[in-house]
Amino acid sequence: MVNLSPLTTNPSETPVLLVDTSAPYRDLQECAEQRLSVAKGLVSSLASIKMTTAHAEELSKFADAAYLLLEDASDLFKAAHHAAKREGAGHVA
Repeated sequence: MVNLSPLTTNPSETPVLLVDTSAPYRDLQECAEQRLSVAKGLVSSLASIKMTTAHAEELSKFADAAYLLLEDASDLFKAAHHAAKREGAGHVA
């Protein structure tokens, strides 16, 4: 049975982007880790930009992208946590 949960960052009242919370722990964990890794890369790039040459609009785009990725990762980690409990995968705090 598929259980769908909307991502936190859906911009409308009708959820479009959903997480299959019935997916295996490993799959949810891998997706969360991918988004976290990409967000870390964006933030690292943002940290290396010289403020004298950066435009506010460019910085805002970096920040928006990192925020969306981090929110997705958070939602996926929560789903993975529940999947680990469901699957009895070791000790889950």
